Amino acid sequence: MDDYSTKIKLSAEHLIRVEFPEKALELDTLVSSQVLSFSEVTKVRAEIQLPTAEDLVAHSNNIGSGDDRHSTSSASNSNATKKRKTESSDHINHDVLSGTPIYVFHGVVPSNPLITTLEEKLKPYIFHFLDSIAIIKLWIQLMIPKVEDGNNFGVSIQEDSLAEVRTLETDVTQYLDLTYKYLISRGELVKKVAKYPHVDDYRRSVQSLDEKQFVSMRFIALELRNHYTSVHDLLMKNLEKIKRPRSVQTHSMY
Repeated sequence: MDDYSTKIKLSAEHLIRVEFPEKALELDTLVSSQVLSFSEVTKVRAEIQLPTAEDLVAHSNNIGSGDDRHSTSSASNSNATKKRKTESSDHINHDVLSGTPIYVFHGVVPSNPLITTLEEKLKPYIFHFLDSIAIIKLWIQLMIPKVEDGNNFGVSIQEDSLAEVRTLETDVTQYLDLTYKYLISRGELVKKVAKYPHVDDYRRSVQSLDEKQFVSMRFIALELRNHYTSVHDLLMKNLEKIKRPRSVQTHSMY
């Protein structure tokens, strides 16, 4: 167990001293780059690929022609049956509701490629931060001495640092939920666009959602940079108190 504790302590100090400053600088470079510039918002809108009315197949049920069909010959009925089978083999949906056209989209609506690229760039930082914070939390807990009366100022610093680290961990965990909620919301809106291609507001709502997600991705990058920086700063300033919370008391002989 002692070897394991030593390993945790060495890993935590390496994270604080070396890796956290490196990650903060990498994220600062990313935030300052063109890929997260607000000038890219127009590209986010341009990269959206949504189905249009021309991409859809409309089928209507002509109720008024029902009597004519009943008066046709059996040969006609046979030809109509063959035609329906042929259309089925072409994967065309024949769902019809009381003469109202049913729009059926045959194809794939891709995710916004710019948003996907940003997610792929930021997720490794999120995973690294959460994994590192787990080690740092354990390290601080291992440094907390047994309970004694008095001389607990250093212990209070340890507890305050641990509370701050836990708060940041909760914040970063929510960034993963943000991505998940965005994908679900976008999928529901794209379904509406495919079903009602003539309603422009649904199309615009997808565009607005993608723009909002772009801004959120920029915010996440900024916050991750700040979290790496603040954890490094907080723990380096209090490193000696965290490692040795209780000073050795010497009593004078006089």
